[in-house]
Amino acid sequence: MIIPISQSCPIRMRVRAATCAALMLAALGNAAAHDQEVSSIGPRTTLFVFGPELPFMFDIVGERLDFRWADLVTYGNTAIGTLENGAGEVIGINREYWVADPTDPTPRKLTEEITPSGVVATFVPDQKYTVSTTVDLEALQTILDEQFVDTEAYAYLFRISATLDFVEYQLSGPVPNGEILAQIDAGDSQKAATIGTQKYTANDVPATIVGLRAPGYLNTVLEVPYHIHFLADDRSMLGHVTDLQADDLAVEWTRVNAVNIHMWDVK
Repeated sequence: MIIPISQSCPIRMRVRAATCAALMLAALGNAAAHDQEVSSIGPRTTLFVFGPELPFMFDIVGERLDFRWADLVTYGNTAIGTLENGAGEVIGINREYWVADPTDPTPRKLTEEITPSGVVATFVPDQKYTVSTTVDLEALQTILDEQFVDTEAYAYLFRISATLDFVEYQLSGPVPNGEILAQIDAGDSQKAATIGTQKYTANDVPATIVGLRAPGYLNTVLEVPYHIHFLADDRSMLGHVTDLQADDLAVEWTRVNAVNIHMWDVK
């Protein structure tokens, strides 16, 4: 396109201004994505999946290079997962990571524990909703699906603040009298283990819930459709939620638009 000389200066100035504005927005976006207080690894909408269950489907030979929760903290401020051999449930809120298991059901801060399955993200909510009616877990999930809109295509990370009138939850681990979930034998990289669960109930628990709603096509990589953990505000209990009853739930969420899978490696 030929620009007449009489128009070239104003147009150049407008183009230059638009370019500068675009560069400034890009710089601000990049700064937000790499803000050390937000995430030192990636953008806030990236879900980092560490050591998913896929390796159990294969005979992995060699010395496994483990994922330690102490290292995974750098990937985000929010997390849910388990410890090695399923020996404990993990929840991360505001960069504080906690774990509990049937042998020690009181939450304790994570240190060097190993995970075979952990999901970490930098949670910066951009949507809110208040559930004012009394709901159980099934009804809550139905309401969340309506709010999330496109659950067949996207994963959603959410956090809920509420006083749980009732909560049923479980902790996984080597429970001799617990319900056996699975027998795991993953070849030379993992010793065979029996994973069981111990179930608990509690009433009138002010708590924070962290959950992930994943579409069906991510099955075997993520727990679908819902994976929900909770942590009592007084840090007296945590676990994998199997049922609840509550009202006046303050829900925050964001859509996940990138899933970064870190598989086990061997040497």
